[in-house]
Amino acid sequence: MSTYTAAPRDLLSFGDICEAEFLYDVHARADARALTREEASAPFARKKWQIDEAVSYFVPLGPTDESYVLAHGRPRTALLLSDDCLIETALGRDGRDPSGRLLFAPVAPASQDTLDSLDELPTYGRFGLRSDEVHAEHAIVELRRCFMVDARDVAALADGFSVRSLTDETRDGLALRWAAYAIRRGKFVVEDNLEKFGELLLDAGIEQAAAERFAVAVAAAAAAAWRYEGSGIEEAGLAFDQGNPPFPVVERLEEQLQDLLKASTAALDEVVRMKAELR
Repeated sequence: MSTYTAAPRDLLSFGDICEAEFLYDVHARADARALTREEASAPFARKKWQIDEAVSYFVPLGPTDESYVLAHGRPRTALLLSDDCLIETALGRDGRDPSGRLLFAPVAPASQDTLDSLDELPTYGRFGLRSDEVHAEHAIVELRRCFMVDARDVAALADGFSVRSLTDETRDGLALRWAAYAIRRGKFVVEDNLEKFGELLLDAGIEQAAAERFAVAVAAAAAAAWRYEGSGIEEAGLAFDQGNPPFPVVERLEEQLQDLLKASTAALDEVVRMKAELR
């Protein structure tokens, strides 16, 4: 499976990997300090720093009305985590001025062993990106270290901010992992919870085949609901934002609701059957 598209997407999107001088995974610790901005004249700057022009400098003098803060952070390549609808609005693609902030996660180089270990023992807060024909290095997205960037500065950039885009399949996997980490929802969380519940059913005397059938049916209903909300309904919003015709969206919603109905009916049958066995 390819990780990246052959070229970055035309419009900045969820999952795009970006590079810019101001991308720092900024975070506050107990030593964070408010900064006051001061101006140094050209003669002072020349004497103090050997700079032949007036410059600004910042002094940690305690609380201030300004928004400058001394904190921690490292320069990073970063992956855009904001969803496509939010990106549309934040960057002013809907005709308004850019506003708000976009959410990014640092991207760090990774070894083959690290990615293999992540496959064996997945964690909600990290997502692996395997090398492919587009990009020859493995990487890990550190969802645990997210940071925000002012949308106005992103909108002001020329071409080259987005250096790689994820394939649809990889984006889907990222969305599942991000939902698991951020809100404890989605496929990974469903599987973890049902695995635990399966142990409880076995301890209650339920046969393994029946417990597995129950877990598969309940998980399938959750997966169908996830697809309906995260695909069909999201496409409905994007159709408005991008001026697309409504009929294909309605067809897609009908298809996904049929899937959800079948999965929910099957899951309900298993729940009712399990309830009877546990009595």
